[in-house]
Amino acid sequence: MNLDVGTLFLIAIPIGFAFSILQAAHWLRWRDPASLWWATTDGLGTAGAVLLLSNQWLPAWIARSLAQTAIFASGLLMWLGFRRFAGQPLPLRIFAVVSLLYFGAFEALRSFVNDLAPLIVLSSFGHGMQHAGIALDLARAPQFDHRRLRAVLVTVFVLQALFYLFRSATAVTVDSDAVFLNTTGLQSATLLIAILGVVLWNVAALWMVNDRHRARGAAAAKA
Repeated sequence: MNLDVGTLFLIAIPIGFAFSILQAAHWLRWRDPASLWWATTDGLGTAGAVLLLSNQWLPAWIARSLAQTAIFASGLLMWLGFRRFAGQPLPLRIFAVVSLLYFGAFEALRSFVNDLAPLIVLSSFGHGMQHAGIALDLARAPQFDHRRLRAVLVTVFVLQALFYLFRSATAVTVDSDAVFLNTTGLQSATLLIAILGVVLWNVAALWMVNDRHRARGAAAAKA
């Protein structure tokens, strides 16, 4: 069965919403700031997907440029969550500026270039660099409780980064008049891999936060 991008977004929305609720519940239980970042990540990414599917009712700058920026910014929030969990500084201003620049670039391309390929090049390159940055930060994080799980996450983010960059490099194969939500093949495969990545990193994040705070509770009980 060859699913198109629109159908995969319909699958991604309840998954993202469920993980947003789970991450928020973990924050309420443990008050770990990383969980709040991750809950916001899932919520913003889900909102972006909803906007993308609302292209028949909303202006293009919202349903396409703002929606894509929301999904892109959710990746930056995920990155901040991992940095917060690992005790690394949070480059909030830099990430805010990058998000604004991404929106400006996407909207300019959408408005002045009547071709889907440049938009895919921009979005794929942006997501690829995000995942590469997360993998690098995880690999060198000084405070990370799970070495094996860190290795798995680094591998996942590296593979996703490589796939996004490959998608960016091969975007020239996309027909200029193609409709993004109706595309299949490599485009739908990319989104499917992204959904699997969302499931993997969320499960890992929930596990890490639970394990960290249970270990701290056990240590406090012994003291």
